[in-house]
Amino acid sequence: DILVNEVNFPPEDIVFDPNVLTIGTGMEEHANYGVDFINATKTIREQCPYAKISGGISNLSFGFRGVMKIRESIHSVFLHHAILESGMDVGIVNAHEMIHLDDLEPDMKVLCENLVFNKTEDATDVMLELTKKEKAAMEARKNGGAAVEVKKTSWRDLEVKARLEHAL
Repeated sequence: DILVNEVNFPPEDIVFDPNVLTIGTGMEEHANYGVDFINATKTIREQCPYAKISGGISNLSFGFRGVMKIRESIHSVFLHHAILESGMDVGIVNAHEMIHLDDLEPDMKVLCENLVFNKTEDATDVMLELTKKEKAAMEARKNGGAAVEVKKTSWRDLEVKARLEHAL
C-alpha cells in the first residue's frame, strides 16, 4: 500500500523474488521449500495482482548438482506448477537445458512431483538413489562402458523463426 498509494510507484513495476530454496537435502525442515514457494507465489499473486514474481530456479535442485537430467526434471515440474497454477512471471533458468514437462519419463515426473510437493516421506531418499544410479551410468558412459546416449534434437536448437512458431 505504501509503495503504490503513498509513493505512487506503479504496481506493475514491483518485482517480488520470494527466494527459491533447496529441496532434497535430507533435512526434514527443507522438505517443504518447493511447495512453500509455490504457495507463496499464489498468495503474492492474489494480494498484488499487478506485481511480477521471479525466482532463481537452480537453487531448488542444488543438492543434485552434476546430474542435469535429475535437476532439469525437477525444474520442469516445479516451473509448470509455479507458473501455470500460481502465477510466477519469471523463472531464472538456463533455457537451453530445460526439459518440457511432456518430455519427462512418467516415472521421473512422479518422483519429481513427490519431491517438489513433499508428497511422500521417502521422496528425497528415492531421488538421491536415482541420482546415484544416474551418476554411475554417466561415469560408465564416460569410460566407454555403455552405449552413448543420443541427444534428441530440441526445438530450442532451431532457428529463431522456427522457435517462435513452436511457441505459438
